[in-house]
Amino acid sequence: MIRAVVGALGELTVLAPDRIVAAFERVAVENLDDVEPRRGTRPTLRAEGAAVVALALIGGRVYALAMYVTGAFGTVLLVVPPAYRAIAGRILYEDPDAVEWKPGFDTFLRLVSAAYALLGVRELRRDRDTE
Repeated sequence: MIRAVVGALGELTVLAPDRIVAAFERVAVENLDDVEPRRGTRPTLRAEGAAVVALALIGGRVYALAMYVTGAFGTVLLVVPPAYRAIAGRILYEDPDAVEWKPGFDTFLRLVSAAYALLGVRELRRDRDTE
């Protein structure tokens, strides 16, 4: 079930990267009129979505490994949200220093990070149960 949801989110990212970016920015960025996304952001996001769909369809060990990485990433961001802001600003925007993050973004980020961490833990538990 979770794998199907992950795949559907990947598909949504492939089909509507502009909406994904707009939703992210509504939650995260205070000064949308003052920042310019990097040119390659949308194609990169679309490629990431395609990779997620492929992982969900393939399943098995490859999917499990991807969930371990997702879980580790989520765990780090759960503890250190400023690391995400620093990385995301540099990856997503032409002038990362111009980005003003919304005050409540860290709370939202922690919720998403917790979900990522739980995906990783779930996959670890499934691995242990099948051994």
